[in-house]
This record gives sequence, C-alpha cells and structure tokens, in this order.
Amino acid sequence: MIPKIKTFANVGLQGHEIVVEVDEAKSLPTIDIIGLPDAAIRESKERIRATFRNVGIQLPRRKFIVNLSPSDIKKIGTSFDLPMALWILLLIVEGKFHHAEQLEQFLFFGELGLDGEIKRVNGLLPSVISAMKQGYKHFFVPAENVYELEYVPDIFIYPLSTFRQVVQYFLHNEELPVISEAKQIEQLYDRDRSYDLDFQFIKGQILAKRALAIAAAGGHNVVMIGAPGSWKTMLSKALQSILPPLEFEEVLEVSQIYSVVWKLDKDMPLVTHRPFRQIHHTASKISITGGGSNLTPGEVSLAHKGILFFDELTEFPREVLEVLRQPLEDRSVVISRVAGTIEYPANFMFVAAMNPCKCGYHKDPEKPCICNLHDIKKYQSKISGPLLDRVDMILEIPREHIDKILDTIQSDSSATIRAKVLHAWKAQQTRFAGTGIFSNAQMGSRHIDEYIHLDEQVKQFLIAAAQKLTLSPRVVHRTIKLARTIADMESSEQISVNHLAEAMQYRSKTMFVEAD
Repeated sequence: MIPKIKTFANVGLQGHEIVVEVDEAKSLPTIDIIGLPDAAIRESKERIRATFRNVGIQLPRRKFIVNLSPSDIKKIGTSFDLPMALWILLLIVEGKFHHAEQLEQFLFFGELGLDGEIKRVNGLLPSVISAMKQGYKHFFVPAENVYELEYVPDIFIYPLSTFRQVVQYFLHNEELPVISEAKQIEQLYDRDRSYDLDFQFIKGQILAKRALAIAAAGGHNVVMIGAPGSWKTMLSKALQSILPPLEFEEVLEVSQIYSVVWKLDKDMPLVTHRPFRQIHHTASKISITGGGSNLTPGEVSLAHKGILFFDELTEFPREVLEVLRQPLEDRSVVISRVAGTIEYPANFMFVAAMNPCKCGYHKDPEKPCICNLHDIKKYQSKISGPLLDRVDMILEIPREHIDKILDTIQSDSSATIRAKVLHAWKAQQTRFAGTGIFSNAQMGSRHIDEYIHLDEQVKQFLIAAAQKLTLSPRVVHRTIKLARTIADMESSEQISVNHLAEAMQYRSKTMFVEAD
C-alpha cells in the first residue's frame, strides 16, 4: 500500500486534513501542483528543486504532478513545501524508506529555503489544535515554530532546521530530536506583567472606578462621555489592569488568532493576558472586521477575550462604527468575499470614550459650550441607536476639581480592585460551569430565564422603569445582566431593587440630545 503524507490547512481557525499525492511520468521534467494552490504554493516547485540540489539529491528527469487533496479547499501559504518535497523523495528512493509504516500518523509543516533550510510558517497553532481533535499527535515542524507548541500537552514535536535532517531520518534512520513533554503554562502566567496605568494614580473618579470594576467583572460594554481632561482615556487603559486572568482554553483560543497573523514569537509564545486593542479613528472597516485577499482576522478578533477600545468614538465614520453591530451581538464576525466565507471569534469588551459635542463642553458646569443644538445633534448622530443598544453602560465622566487632583491620599490600587473583580468572576465560573459561558455579559435570553430569578418586587420596578425610559427588550436584558454582576460583586444570591437601580444609573443618556 502506498503510504500517505499529510498536513493541515487552515480555513479561518478551522484546520482541514490535506493529503499530498504525487504522480510521475516520462515527460518534460517539470513539477506541476494542483488542488487549488495559491501563488506561493505554485512557486514551491522552484524551492523544492533548489533544496534537492543543495542536499545532494538528483531529481530524475521526469514530470511530477503534485495534488493537494481535497481539491475543493483553497490552499494558502508555504507550509506545504515540506510534505510535497517528502513525497517526491519517497518516489525517488523507490521503497528505501524508514518509518514508512508510521507516515500516516505524522503531519508535516514547513517552508523550504533554496539552501534546504526549513523556515517558519504562520497559522501553525490552529492547525495543530485541529489535528489533535482528530487524533494526531506527531508533528514535524520548523524549529522556529516550536515556541508556540511547547505548551500544548500530549503531543510529540519534531523540530526541523534543514531538509537534510528529514533525509537522514527517513533514508538513514538517524534519530531526530523530539519534544514530548509540554512546558507548564504557569511559567508564562508568572511573568511580570506591568501596565502603563494603575487606578491608584488616577485621582478621584470614584463612581467611574466602581462602574469599570463592575464592567470588568461581568465583561460588559462601556461608553464613557465627558469633557476633555476628564481622564476617560486613562480610565480605559487602566481597565486592563483589573481584568480576570485567561483560562488555559481561552489562552489557546486567543493564541490561535495571533498565530494566523504572525503575532506570536519567542517573547510571546502564547497570549496569556487579555488583549487590549486601541483603534485609531483612521482605521478602515476591513482592518476592524478582517478580510483582505487571504481573509485574515481583524481587530475585533484580535481583541477576542479582551478589550476593543475606541478613543474619540465620534471621530470614526458612522459606516465604520456600524460594522461593530454584528460582532457585538453574535460575539463572532463573518467575513464574506468572492474568495469564500470565514467566521472568526470576536468575543470582546467594547470600551469607548467620546466628548459630548464638538467643543467638548456640552452640559459642563464650569466651562460654557460654544456649539449650537444643531451641531451637537450632528456630532452625536454618528452613534446610532442600535449601536448604543448593544452597550451595557453609558457613563458620564465629569472633570475632577483641582483639589482632588492634588490630593495626596492614595486611592485603591488596581490590585485591590482586581481582587474584588475576581471574587465576582469566580461566582460566575461556578454558576456557568460546563456551559461554555465565562461571564454574565455572555448570557443569551434563554440563559437569563435559567440563571436569573427576579422576585415580584424587582419585576414591577423593572417594568415601571422600562416603560418610563422607553427601554428596548435588548436594553432590558442587558440591564438585568448588569444587575446580576453588581449582585455578584456584593456576594448576593438574589438581585435586589438596589442592584437593578444601580444598573439603570449606568445607562445615563443625559449627555445626549434627542433628535427631532
């Protein structure tokens, strides 16, 4: 039986088994590659020729036809060089091949250099994780890629630096180095993580800090509105210092996305801390949602399990902001192009800061606003009602008085606030154990009915408030989830009227001017 040589190809984060097939014929000496290869794969024939020449193996003057099966999956990238070259080697030696009986248990990845060097490839981590789910355990990979696999348990990694190592292993039965024990992930968690900002250095803003602690505990979306100099941006950047840690499953989830876009390296072999992605207002829709010729993930996916921060929210074009509606609701993003359709995870905390008007001083108690009503409406109209419906907390951030700024009394540090956040976070882990839900904000309507029980007094209060404030059903659900987080912060099993009232206060729209 002819052995099979296999690799994996990524479609988004989903890996697909690819079988390499090679046929030879007496014809003009060429290497033809079929099976929907991209331009980089079609160029592999030149790299394969040079590699064989530089390791001292003469390619016979025959025509080789290489098929990457199944042929209906688009193949992208250079990781197919190694398995294709190995199949050609198998044909050349005509049966003088060691480990042939194990070939179907092995997966091969690697780009070939002209001198036979095996170079790093991108997107290796999602391929390996997908292959593990299908029972594969043995992976021949570039030595430069080993760092991103060293923490994955129950696999055997064969690091390769040159194609000559492959030749020696399969033709001369020489041993290859193998990594069979995974490193402990705690080594990465234990690394010192310094944050640019700590809450103890932000004077005052007690109510804002309380609100952001609740947001961090439950994974809630936040928009902060205030005059210039009210420390909205500082509060947003300090928020990452109080987020709960990533679980190991979440680490692998996030790291797969970063592997696809070449953002993992030896200094950051895995993403062990929640991402913080700050978006500039010149960003395009494609850079935010993802896409391009290879349908790569965008900022909403790079912020998965972390924070997506939009500073100066109203400076973004409205059509750019509107693309956030689907990922905010579905916690994933679907990219549809002529080349295909791919879904990426996009479960992030949306955090934004904005001025209430163009001059920034609408309703400021100390400095008069110079904008007329029409200008204020036009400025605020970039933030649509449907987008605001997907926000749990709309916070008014006032400017602090100079005496508070100069106050030498230390406020709570991020470490102190984070301890309270973790207390509420652990309560949610217990509540949602085995469901795949990690925070209150992730609950759907059916989960609210299952996990949140409101007594009659609380229901009547909610009904009255919803009618008076004209709240949409989506906002009502988000308010209930926010109240559940507030109750968790206070170790309360039941949501009280006080919890619900506080949640309502965090949806202040007093800074917005109603449209005609």
